Amino acid sequence: MIYVYHLVVCLFLILFQTTLSTVCGPTCLYDLLVPLVVYLGVYRLPREALPVLILAGLAMDGISGGVFGVHLSAYLWLYVGVRWAIQFLHAGNAILLPMLVTIAVAFKSIVVAFSAVVVASAPWPVEAVFPVVSGQILWGALTGPLLMVALVRGQKVVDQTTGNFRAEKNSLGTP
Repeated sequence: MIYVYHLVVCLFLILFQTTLSTVCGPTCLYDLLVPLVVYLGVYRLPREALPVLILAGLAMDGISGGVFGVHLSAYLWLYVGVRWAIQFLHAGNAILLPMLVTIAVAFKSIVVAFSAVVVASAPWPVEAVFPVVSGQILWGALTGPLLMVALVRGQKVVDQTTGNFRAEKNSLGTP
């Protein structure tokens, strides 16, 4: 059930992001899967998170039209970095989680921007990339923690629902 929840959230975020990208430019839209990666790194074990991260990375690489593997490798590095960071930080801290999301959005935006600069046929000036990346970091800092709260609450609802289902199943005497 946990895999289904994470995959549904992942697909919803991908659809929402691609729909929003037509309305909003690249400055106000960051990768909405980054808070999901941070959430998976903080709250989920690798056996639960890695299949979702691999499928999310492959889906985003296929949709983006950019260098294949950039999103997948960025998600895996973000997950490893978050797992490393929570060894030293308190995972439930209300100040550290938004900071962790903001740092992750900055990392992902910079990785994608530099991959676009490297692959571009004409040289890009750095001052052309800076407003886009800084806008994404700002929006990530403002909305990323809200998305993290929604993911945590959604996980609690799924846990309660599956717990109620298991309790009902056990009360019927079925194995």
